[in-house]
Amino acid sequence: MTRSGHEEADLTLIVDADGTGFAPSWLHGKTVAPVPAGSHIDAPLTRRIAAGCRAVGVADLLCADLTGGIDGPTSASRIPSDTGTTGINPPALLWTPDRQGAVLFPEAGYALVAGTAPFMGSAVGEGVDTARARFARYARTLSARHRTLAEVAAAYPPAHRAWSHPDDVESGSAAARRLALLDELTGGTRSAPDFAHAWWAARRASQANGERIQGPLADLFDRIFAILEDYSVDPDLSEPGDLSDAELLTVVSETWHAYRHTDAIPRHDTQPAARRSGNA
Repeated sequence: MTRSGHEEADLTLIVDADGTGFAPSWLHGKTVAPVPAGSHIDAPLTRRIAAGCRAVGVADLLCADLTGGIDGPTSASRIPSDTGTTGINPPALLWTPDRQGAVLFPEAGYALVAGTAPFMGSAVGEGVDTARARFARYARTLSARHRTLAEVAAAYPPAHRAWSHPDDVESGSAAARRLALLDELTGGTRSAPDFAHAWWAARRASQANGERIQGPLADLFDRIFAILEDYSVDPDLSEPGDLSDAELLTVVSETWHAYRHTDAIPRHDTQPAARRSGNA
């Protein structure tokens, strides 16, 4: 089918009966984030949609006008995911053909972005909880003019409160996993390559889960991110100036030790002292 084609779709597989939310059966294993929207799908929302589609390898979207309701088969248009959504008016539903992601645009003012972890990790790159918290502030700002926004914000509150210190972090979370990895590396029970692999995986999981990190703990995680940017897990891909396994351990240990004793992150070159002095 070409991008300009049409096909029949059963919207009840994705949207609830009143067309303002997603069907619980479709939402299984997925998350939802409300995001600001204007009177039509604008550039920021288009970029979100395109990013989510790229993450799941989708070039086209299906789009249905919800003006006539969702009962019975509905005609859906196939449009390009990167540019075809701009200018669409509410009420409308857009979804990937494999149903990994969807955007419900019920009325001007907001849209609901939902989908699998890969889709949401790119469409809502700031994290689901961060998006929900930001939407709540947006709703409060416009509460006098758009009361529906407050109701939407209340329906989709952040699942996690923001964590600023290790003691705040929920056990079993991806953030807790990252803290454990720091202990394992600096305690000698995990190798540098294993640490790097596990850290990146935990970071992706934290973002997909919508975990909100702020304050000193965010500084710590940002610092470890910067350190790992200078380290190559595969020695064959290492570039001049990259950290060795031993140097990674040294710099991470310095950072973790400083944080645990002062809640402050040392802001220095990622290279260990020996290399900085030219004696390595």
